[in-house]
Amino acid sequence: MCGIRLSITAFVLLLAAGLASCSHSKTINRDDARSEIKAAVSLVAESTLFVDYIHEGRSTRPYADGHAAYLEDAVQQSLNKLKQTEPEPGTAAAVHECSAQLELLDRELSGIPAKFGHDKALAAAKERMTSIRASLEKVGSSL
Repeated sequence: MCGIRLSITAFVLLLAAGLASCSHSKTINRDDARSEIKAAVSLVAESTLFVDYIHEGRSTRPYADGHAAYLEDAVQQSLNKLKQTEPEPGTAAAVHECSAQLELLDRELSGIPAKFGHDKALAAAKERMTSIRASLEKVGSSL
């Protein structure tokens, strides 16, 4: 009976060690960080164009709701990718800033459906997105 417990304990420890080794995060180097920041800038640019499209009255409500959800999903995927990485020395601040700006963009996008038809609110959201983009471009140029 003691031998079975020892075998089960050894198996559980080996399984835990194996799972732990699979959960190591990927290292993000300077080029990867630069690429992630460029992708984030692209998401902000698309989001800004989307807000303009709504502001100009060219969007239907269902399209606005659906496209906002699509953009939020893309932002969440980028955030999750960054959270699963370990920055190389010299890239940590840039990766952290990219994540922070993506979180701000995510908050902006989540509020877009409620701003449909509210010109001042859409204009303010666009200004905040412009600020997010400038922050990302600044951090990208520092790499």
